[in-house]
Amino acid sequence: MRDILLLMQTETQYRRLLFASLISGLGDWFNSVALLSLLLHLTGSGFAVGLTLAVRTLPYLVMGPIGGILADRLNRKAILLVSDFARAILALSFLFIHDASEVWIAYAGTFGLVVFSALFSPARTAVIPQLVQAQHVSQANGLEQSTSGLVMAVGAALGGIVTAALGTQVAFITNAASFLVSGLLCWSIQIPNDHLHRRSQVGTGPSSTQAIRKISFWSVFWRSRVVQVIALQSLLWPIGGGAINVLLSVYGYQVFHSGNTGVGVMYGALGLGFLLSGFLIPWFTAWTRQAAVVGFLIEGLCHILVSQSPSLWLASICLVLATIGAGVGNASVTTLIMQMVTKEVHGRVFAMFDTTSSVTIAASMMATGVLLNHVPVRTIGFSAGLVIVMASVVTGIPLLRTKLPPKSGKLVDDPELSPSRGD
Repeated sequence: MRDILLLMQTETQYRRLLFASLISGLGDWFNSVALLSLLLHLTGSGFAVGLTLAVRTLPYLVMGPIGGILADRLNRKAILLVSDFARAILALSFLFIHDASEVWIAYAGTFGLVVFSALFSPARTAVIPQLVQAQHVSQANGLEQSTSGLVMAVGAALGGIVTAALGTQVAFITNAASFLVSGLLCWSIQIPNDHLHRRSQVGTGPSSTQAIRKISFWSVFWRSRVVQVIALQSLLWPIGGGAINVLLSVYGYQVFHSGNTGVGVMYGALGLGFLLSGFLIPWFTAWTRQAAVVGFLIEGLCHILVSQSPSLWLASICLVLATIGAGVGNASVTTLIMQMVTKEVHGRVFAMFDTTSSVTIAASMMATGVLLNHVPVRTIGFSAGLVIVMASVVTGIPLLRTKLPPKSGKLVDDPELSPSRGD
């Protein structure tokens, strides 16, 4: 807790970025609860809900890589501002949905929001090491996990209360206002453009060509073992993670027969786990790779226990532990990339991970929906946890074997692509 308080006191620019994400994240949950409720009310069919969830994922397949390229080649602050203000306008489009014939607006509005979110996300992640001192990067990534958990736990509850008490239109307006506030906060942040300096200083001689080659994305990918391993993890982990996303509601309803209360408890446990994980990250700053491997391993094992739990409350405790492991693992992986990969390609690297995991999660969720008609819920949950365990083992062994020279932040097998302390 002391490390987090110190981070918030000293890193004033990052503090504004964090508050911006907290506010817009709460707005996202208001929108999600209100929109899904409105679609069910107007259509009476789960198809509209399923199609909306699919629309939330598919744009990442194209826009994710584009967002990464733009984040590395353009002014990142400008990307944040354009994305937030555009989403503030698009969020108001849901106010024009009044009957089933206008449901197409929900799909178009959702598509637009996701497009700008795909542009926003890699740029936002890439600016964190530009705003935060090197010794505080790990704490910042831990705080990111805690904020995600807080938004998840509080946002869904507040979104439901506001929607039920004041109606969907108030929730939609609140979401639009949250993007506006987020944009204004980002406007006040001083974000350096040092990721562009090396490119802008390049001339036309042979040495200039060599400099460009050193910071090209594919050069980083093929020569950095850390990037390769985490890319593989972003492909394997979501196979189990996507199934878990579907099963949380099914556990509450069909396994523990607790209805909406059961679903709320499960999602509350999920949010609590992410919230707690942020406070544990500072303990593992000296063992980032080990924390990444063990965190995901614990997550998988605990999901196996969730699938076999005899009661809702025992399953919830296991889910909290699983999410703590996931939070520690996620923060550690992000810290590794920020520390080991030059900032000129941060946008593309993070976009690659986000795109791969988003598309794989979507495919896993659809497959899980089909399997639920033929395979017992607990069997699917057990298999999903086992996949996460296997992914952590397969990617963890080469990650732990990657040696770091003493008192240096560079990879032995990647001496040119890792940034120096002054980079």
